Amino acid sequence: MENLNDLNWSYNEFLAFVLVFGAEMNVPLSKEELEFIQERTKIENIGKIKAKVDSVNDVEGLEVIEQFRQKYLTTAEAKQKAKRDLEELLKTEGKHSSFEKAAVHIIEKLI
Repeated sequence: MENLNDLNWSYNEFLAFVLVFGAEMNVPLSKEELEFIQERTKIENIGKIKAKVDSVNDVEGLEVIEQFRQKYLTTAEAKQKAKRDLEELLKTEGKHSSFEKAAVHIIEKLI
């Protein structure tokens, strides 16, 4: 497993990884969905995040999330902020399906 320091991701790149990893647990994301995540997280390169998700199995993906949790989510306040940030990133206009609501819940559990 790659060391956290080798990844050198920003907080927003970490959030993008959580979103892509969590979403792809069910189905592969479309190009448009990846672009949506990139636009919402304001990261430069969603390709490197997607490549990392594609290169790890579920256990390794959870290890990546755990490594970044230890870096960015060290307090209860930081965890709450991350949950709010993820919810804000996923907000879209209109009615949300039960799957979308479940996806938010799963992502919250990952962090």
